[in-house]
Amino acid sequence: MKVMLTKDVENVGRAGDVKEVADGYGRNFLFRRKLAVPAGKGAEAEAKRLKEAAVKRETKDRVEAQALAD
Repeated sequence: MKVMLTKDVENVGRAGDVKEVADGYGRNFLFRRKLAVPAGKGAEAEAKRLKEAAVKRETKDRVEAQALAD
């Protein structure tokens, strides 16, 4: 089953990645915990948006940490 991760999942991938996972793992673990959604037609655009948001968040955190360190 193809899923798009909405949050980072250890040993699977990062938010925005489209991955192939076992049916049971997707239904019983990822979907129930809202860690992923089924990969549909708009999955690529949504994945790009999630990746850009993650990069912005990481950059902001890095800048704040550097300011605190200084």
